[in-house]
Order: sequence, then structure tokens, then C-alpha cells
Amino acid sequence: MAIVRLVPKGKVKSILFLDGETAGPVKNADMLFLGIEDGADIKEAKTEEVLRDYILPSGKRKALDLLGIADRTEQELHDRLLEAGYGETVIPHIMTYVKQFPYLNDSRYAYNYLYSFGGKKSLREIKQKLHEKGISDELYEDALARYLEDRKLAAEARGEEVDGNEDPEMITVRNLAHRKVTEGTALTREQREKLTAFFLRKGFSYGTVRRVLSEYPSEDLSGSEDQF
Repeated sequence: MAIVRLVPKGKVKSILFLDGETAGPVKNADMLFLGIEDGADIKEAKTEEVLRDYILPSGKRKALDLLGIADRTEQELHDRLLEAGYGETVIPHIMTYVKQFPYLNDSRYAYNYLYSFGGKKSLREIKQKLHEKGISDELYEDALARYLEDRKLAAEARGEEVDGNEDPEMITVRNLAHRKVTEGTALTREQREKLTAFFLRKGFSYGTVRRVLSEYPSEDLSGSEDQF
């Protein structure tokens, strides 16, 4: 037996609680059809029917809808299902279902994230963002190795010279710097300070930023070494 609690969620739905634990969102019309009311005490067979025939199917559809809108990590999908009102006892079954399809793949997500932001953000910031999304260090390192190798192959295919020993962060900072200031432009002290602050806010190391900006000549008589 389980005590029912129905908490309204909009005009046509409610969140179903069984013995105080969240089960999931249900349609009020379905509960009326099943004869389930707020405060009722229902048998185990009835709770299994509601979970199996009503909550799990809607949870599976919700998960696929969420993955259809955008790629998500397992943690992100879990959290969005929680926000939608599905309970911790139901979510694992939903996750098992969607893993049958190629939509939920943390390794692919990490690689795609690196591919999208690898030339725009520092690896430190990217790693932190992926960690917040539930990506483990192991998955990150694996995705990073594949990303760097693919970037190297792409550069070689374009006929560009590739230094395998050069820090990828140096390449990123240099490319971003060239977007802001034309290569070879003499920089004032103020310009160097602003660029340094910009890159540090993005998570790039001070040493890397200094090395890249030292490639620009100085407009000040004191020389570039005094700009940092």
C-alpha cells in the first residue's frame, strides 16, 4: 500500500508522490480515470501500473525531447529530469532506456565541446565547464588527446607546418591575440595590460600570455620586458 499525494503542476498535470517520495508528473485526467485521488491509499499493483504505464513512458519521451534539443551529458539529463518532476527511483530506468540510442554519450559530448571551444577558451576553463557537467578527468583527457591529434591532422591537411611540441594553449592565445591586434603591431603599455587581463579572465596562464604578447613589439621606449 502507498499513500498518494498529488501536487498540482499547471492546469492539467500534477506531481505524484508515493509514501512521500517523488514518482513523477501525471495527467490529472489519467488519475481520474484510474480512480486515484490525493490522500488515497492504493495497493502495490496500482502503483506499479502507474509507474509502468504512465510515468515511465512520459519520462522516456521527455528525455528524448531534451536530447533532441541539444546534446547533454548524463548528469545534465538527470538534472533536467529532476527539474521536470521525475523521481530518483524512476530516472535510472529512463537513463537505461535512452542509452540504447546514440544520443547520450559523455565521451562524444566532451570531444564536441573541445572541438567547439578549443580555439576560443583555455583548456583550464573547458575542463572546469566539463567537470561541472559531470565529465570525469579520464573522459576529458581521452577527449583532449583525440581533439589535439585531429587538430594536428587538420592543420597538416591544410599544408600548415605543425610543431608537435608547441603548447596548444600558446596556439590558442596567439590566434585570439591576432583577432584583436594585427600581428606585428606595436603595443602600448595600456594595450598589453588590457590584453593580459582579457586572457587571464579566460583562464590562460600568465606565463603563456606573457610569451605570446612578447612577440609583439613595444611602442614604449622602456621596451616590452617592462610591460608585465
